[in-house]
Formats: sequence, C-alpha cells, structure tokens
Amino acid sequence: MTWSPIRTTAAPCSCRAVEVNSAATLARSHSLDALAESLTLLRQEAGSPSYSTIVRRISSVRAARGVPAGERTPGRITVYDCFRSGRQRLDVELLSDIVQALGADPGPWRRAYRAVCR
Repeated sequence: MTWSPIRTTAAPCSCRAVEVNSAATLARSHSLDALAESLTLLRQEAGSPSYSTIVRRISSVRAARGVPAGERTPGRITVYDCFRSGRQRLDVELLSDIVQALGADPGPWRRAYRAVCR
C-alpha cells in the first residue's frame, strides 16, 4: 500500500460572517465578560500574539513608563486571565497595559471599565 496525500478543496463556509472589530464591541461592553470579549478581539486584530509575547510587550511599556524592574513583568497566567470570561474584577492598570501592548489607545478601555464597574 502506498501513501498518497488526500486532496481536498476548501468549501465555502456557510457560517455567518462575524465582523472582528474590538472598538465596536468595546462600545457595547456592559459587563466584564463583554470587556474580555472585546480584549480577545483586540488581540486577534493585533495578529494573535502569544500571551508570552504580550507579557514581554507589557514589560517594555512599563519600562518606558519608569516602573522599577522588579514590578514590570506580570505573570503570563495573570495576563491570560484578563481574556477569560467569568471574572469578578479586573486590574484596570493591567488592562491598560495589555491594550497598549496590543497597539491600541488605553483611554477608551479605561472609560469602558469605569462604566462596567458602576
């Protein structure tokens, strides 16, 4: 028996197209779960960097801000947890650093977080 690769053609997806737009989703955020969903969309828009890459970028953002070396690098799991639903609270400074590390302006995210916490 000889091995031969299976050739397939991509069938058009019949699923509904979803617009990936973190800014639009952020504007509709009324819960921490919605904020986490928006953050996930922002990560996708930024090219889906790994959580380790995001942590390194956060460290650079914090270094530029003058944060002492021992306080610059958050844990990878801590960063990952910000993207999860089911959160009861969120560190707004870490949220801002993640957003900045993903190349977005943290201002609207801070405002959305304050609105969610009201």
